[in-house]
Order: sequence, then structure tokens, then C-alpha cells
Amino acid sequence: MNIRTLIQIIVTLLLLSASVFLVRSYWIEIIPVLEEILRTLRETRIRYVVLAVLVYMLSVYLFSVRWQQVLYCIGYNLKATSLVPIYFGAVFINNITPGGNMAGGESFRILWANKLFGISYTNAFKTIFFERLVEAIPVLFFSIYILYSFPSLDIRFLPAIDRLTLRSIHLFFIVFLVVGIAIWFNRMKLNSLFQSVQKNWKQFKQAFIPVLLLSCGVWVLDIIRLKLVALALNIDLSLSLIVTVSIVSFLLGALPLTPGGLGIIEGGLISLLLYFGLSLASASSFVFLERFISYGISSIIGFLYLSYYGGFQIWQKSKEGKLH
Repeated sequence: MNIRTLIQIIVTLLLLSASVFLVRSYWIEIIPVLEEILRTLRETRIRYVVLAVLVYMLSVYLFSVRWQQVLYCIGYNLKATSLVPIYFGAVFINNITPGGNMAGGESFRILWANKLFGISYTNAFKTIFFERLVEAIPVLFFSIYILYSFPSLDIRFLPAIDRLTLRSIHLFFIVFLVVGIAIWFNRMKLNSLFQSVQKNWKQFKQAFIPVLLLSCGVWVLDIIRLKLVALALNIDLSLSLIVTVSIVSFLLGALPLTPGGLGIIEGGLISLLLYFGLSLASASSFVFLERFISYGISSIIGFLYLSYYGGFQIWQKSKEGKLH
């Protein structure tokens, strides 16, 4: 058992222990909240849920179009619809394996693309890496927007000490300081990464603008989907808060601790919404419905695609080291 697996097991056990402790300690207070959550969910406006699901499906299609544009640069002229099953299959793998949203599913996407279309592992990896690299641009801009619009934080370390107020400018400074330190300690790896990007830039530069626009489109659709979820529950969320939820969900899902970020994403998003003034019932209902779409429905569709196209056999052989 390696260190990573041990950490994942420890985190899972701690989450379960904390959940059991909280339920046992606050059961009397939890029952009214559960009743309010069920009442809120029963009053859900289905038309907005359907629209949210359709928007999610459209975002997956845009992901496929984005990959199609990159693959075309290296000589693979594929239809975007033929890549949709691979994307949904990768989502399912992410949701059942604790690899983070940029690990298990992406590795499986490489394997399945090789099996279905004969795309070499190297070329598949380069296209996915290029996608992620370009996607970092809208993520960066949305993150700056969040830091700019985020309200001041009042922090009290000890009762006898006055509150420390962190404003947007302070948050900017802290984030850039942390990023700067991270870059300094990983400068050798980043230098190698920069050289790799330079080497492959001529090959992929014609796809840069389309991939950037499609990446921005996917993030806009994600914001629209979250807004539709809020409308379905008749919850009023500001644009800045919806953008924050989108980015925080992405970052929490990238942590390789639990399958699909289960427990991590839910706990983080509920805490965030509580901080912004939502009631526990409203925050829990919102997160439950959002995860029902982004985790539950996507897992069902991914499972069906994997079953129909033989993706499970590819995954099993890859785990056994028999895939050639």
C-alpha cells in the first residue's frame, strides 16, 4: 500500500467518523433541517431542472468539439459526436475513482481513444495537455473576478485580539504570494514544461483560439447551469457567488482524496453558501440538486456508454496491465 492510498483511506475514515459523530450529536437539530430540505426539494420547478440537465449535456458536447479541434491539428479528422461517449466514460471513471478531476478520467480517455481510433498514447496525452493548458486561462480570469468581488473576511485568531479584516487587495496579495512560492519550488519542472509547450506550439497553434473560445463557453454554460439549479429551488444567488461556486467546485474536485470528490465538494460548497448567508436547508438543497446533475446523471450516462462500447473491458485490462 503506497502513501497516496493510505492518505485516501485515512481521509475517508475521518470523513465517515466526523459524519457519524455529527449525526449522533445533533440528531434532534438535524431532523427539522432534513424535513425542510425535503420540503424544498418537493417544491422544485422541474422545467428548470430539465434545462439544467440539457445545459450540462451541451457542455459535454462542447468539450468534445474542443478535443476534436485539437485532434484535427495532428491529423485525426473525427466527428465530435464520436468523442462524446469517451468524455462521459471519463466522467464516470472520475466519479468512482479518487484521482481528482484531472487524473483517472483523463488517463482512461487516452486509453479509450487509442482503442477506438488508434490515436497513439503520446498524441492523445499532448492533445489533452493542450486542452487543459488553454482552459487554465478562463479559470485564471474567473479566479481573479472572484478575488475582486469577494467580500472582506473578518478573522479572529484569539478572543483577546481584534479581528483581522482581509479585503480583496489582501486576498490578491496572498494568492499571488502562494503561487509565486509554488512556482519557485517547482521551477525546474515548470522550465521543462515550458520547453515542451514551445516544442509543440507550432503543431497546435491553429487550435488555440477555437479551444480558448470553447473553454470559455463551457465555463459560461456551467454558470448558467448553476443559475438554473438555483431558479429550480427559487434561491436567489448573485453572479459572483455562482462563479465562486463553479470555481470552488472545480478546485475541490481536483483533490485526489475521495471518488468524484464525494464529501469534499458537498461539504465545501455548503460551507461556502452558509458563509454567504443561505440557510442550511437552502444550501443543502442546492448542492444536492447540483450534484444530482453533475455527479448522478453524468455517472448514469457514462456507465451506459461504457457498457455499450466496451469501455469496462478496456478499463479492466488497463488495471491488469494487459492493454497493448
